[in-house]
Amino acid sequence: MISKQNGFSLLEVLISFVLLVVGVMGLIKLQVYVDKKSEYAANSIQALYAAESKLEYFRTRSIDGEDGTIQFKTIVTQAIPEVINGYKVSWDVIDNMPIVVSGANVTTLKEINIKAEWSDRWNEVQEVTLQTMVSRYSEFY
Repeated sequence: MISKQNGFSLLEVLISFVLLVVGVMGLIKLQVYVDKKSEYAANSIQALYAAESKLEYFRTRSIDGEDGTIQFKTIVTQAIPEVINGYKVSWDVIDNMPIVVSGANVTTLKEINIKAEWSDRWNEVQEVTLQTMVSRYSEFY
């Protein structure tokens, strides 16, 4: 007795359905990953702008604090983070290269570490950190 089978068996249909479901689940996971990384990229750019704005504020310094500039000696570590555009910006200042002038200890170089933090949609704290050094003497004098 010879029989010719037409169509697909139930087992073949189930196997193809499982393969289709696995492929769709992989695409969903890929979409979530891409969405998470794109959100991080957008937030890190905004946090970078916030940190750069504070860094540029420190660059407007002078020895005496005239002409709308800040005095070099007032650049100190911030204990409480400052909120700029929704990002917590904090900074640490390390005094480097102290010299003695007329018996007084004078700092001529400060290292500044600026950190901008935010919480993503999964409540994980993300951060961007900038580091620079600022001299007591302005590059424009």
